[in-house]
Amino acid sequence: MQLLSLILQTTTTVVDSAAKTGADTTATEHASPDILFLMSQGGVVMIFLALCLVISIYFIIERFIYINGRSKIDYNLMNVVRDNLKDNKLESALTYCERTHTAQSQVIATGLRFIGSNVREIESAMEVKANVELSAMESNLNFLSLISRIAPMLGFVGTIWGVINIFYSISVDNNLSIGAISGGLYVKMVTSFAGLLVGILSYIPHQLYLRKIDRFDERLQEQKLNYLELLIKSNI
Repeated sequence: MQLLSLILQTTTTVVDSAAKTGADTTATEHASPDILFLMSQGGVVMIFLALCLVISIYFIIERFIYINGRSKIDYNLMNVVRDNLKDNKLESALTYCERTHTAQSQVIATGLRFIGSNVREIESAMEVKANVELSAMESNLNFLSLISRIAPMLGFVGTIWGVINIFYSISVDNNLSIGAISGGLYVKMVTSFAGLLVGILSYIPHQLYLRKIDRFDERLQEQKLNYLELLIKSNI
């Protein structure tokens, strides 16, 4: 019995020791690297990527404010224009449109200024104004498109440059080992990760804004047709 008790005690001690060692090893293996440290090791490329991120955030916010403001549709606008035209108050209708700072009101205001011309000329003038408004909405989106393409390439350049430095160090020190390669490579690959992240954060808003502008264009065309229909039915 004493022998059996001794064996059980020894086995328990060994198992506990192995479990503790395994837990410590697992914790060490799965310890997350310091993000700030990795970013600081990215070199000059990380500075350019940070600059791209700041520029991207600026234009994301700037375009959000501008597009949301200009793309509002006032469905009561045509009622106000119709009532003023019936009362021969062209200036009142024009003033109301000019006071509302939306693309819709500016296109309708252009149509009001051309009253007296034939319908084709009015339609052409409104179409030109609509294109101007849509171009203004899209004007700064090219920066987001550019950053979404450049940032991943910058990150890749940073990683390649890091790999070059790693192999140069190996050739100088004659130390060809997995530790020497992986130890520097995982740090340098942070530039590729950062570049892809900045690219994605720029690409998604760019596509969402383009889609929003396309939907607004459809509604704007509808408003333009409603105005032309009003002119034809009113014999103005």
